[in-house]
Amino acid sequence: MMRRFAPIAIAALLAGACAPNATPITKKGYKGQPATGTPITFAPQDELDVDGDGAGDGWWWIPFDGSTGLEEVATCASGSTTGLAIDPGTSGDLLVFFDGGGACWSYETCAAGAASDRTFGLEKFLVEARDFIPCSVTNRALLPPSLTGATIVFVPYCTGDVHGGSNLKEYGNVALTETWRHAGHANVLAYLRRLKATWPSPGKVVVAGSSAGGFGALVNYEAFRWYWPDAEGFLIDDSGPALVGGEVPTAFRDAWYNSWHLGLATDPFCIGCREDFSSAFTELSDMHRQDRLALLSHAEDGVMGPFMLFPTGAGFARALDRLEASVLRPTGRARAFIDAGSGHMLLTPVQACGPGSYVASHAAGGITLADWLEEMLSGSPAWDTVRP
Repeated sequence: MMRRFAPIAIAALLAGACAPNATPITKKGYKGQPATGTPITFAPQDELDVDGDGAGDGWWWIPFDGSTGLEEVATCASGSTTGLAIDPGTSGDLLVFFDGGGACWSYETCAAGAASDRTFGLEKFLVEARDFIPCSVTNRALLPPSLTGATIVFVPYCTGDVHGGSNLKEYGNVALTETWRHAGHANVLAYLRRLKATWPSPGKVVVAGSSAGGFGALVNYEAFRWYWPDAEGFLIDDSGPALVGGEVPTAFRDAWYNSWHLGLATDPFCIGCREDFSSAFTELSDMHRQDRLALLSHAEDGVMGPFMLFPTGAGFARALDRLEASVLRPTGRARAFIDAGSGHMLLTPVQACGPGSYVASHAAGGITLADWLEEMLSGSPAWDTVRP
């Protein structure tokens, strides 16, 4: 199972290019009081036995399928429904983690790179929980000390739109037409209605994600702040690099806004993201001046570098340096953890749970990623960018 963007041939990627940002650009904003739904309940008999030993492992699967008559329905690209996996805590804090996977915006990219991300239900979560969570920040035993007791919310990925879409789109060739429900952002709003009803006043709200989920955390962060404006807010974007200007290829960015209607997620806080995706960090920092925002990346990410069409890992590393120096650092509240290596960090396959993973990643000065995140979350004045 891939928990990352899938590498796709450059020709296929470019085939999805379309007219520049054709969706409306009127700044809507999140106005008024957000809607709430029905509180989530956790019946003891429904606790999941992830490892098959006959005992519960602290996780519940919460379907968003409308089966109880509730208004909240979350939909995958295939039209099937999905839900949330939740490990309830005791402190009142929330860690919401966006899963990764393939992104697509044309028949070629959807068929080649995201076909496995069209569904996500309980059985797929159980595989994820066995194969990825043990080496992840979503493993309760690995939470930073400042999040001890936090509720962990795992947001599945099955929409091909970096959790940012609200659009029904048909893709096809001469032989086949396929409908994709790019409902990532619409799903987030459905989740938020019930999460707010269940945890009305958390102390900390940490919005995190890896790869497609890193972008998802970034583009949905403002929705979380709309629902919980009084909480301490933290954004952790792992391997979803919103690079400066055209370093996120213009054709890709235009296609995302046109195919996914990404503007419904980003326009409320970042009209400038249509031309420069890195503006998201600047705008969020300006709107939430007590929040801390983090970008995590390996310097030569073997997925994101090729995905962004960098011919060499060194070119991608230089783009990360430009993002940190010209966008993150000037905010005073956004920093980066850049490690040598080529994978992702927060969600690593169990078989790769070693150097370069969340549990073992180091950067300049020898600080581990886990310790760096604790500096961030605890408000330490020592928290700063680290790089190889």
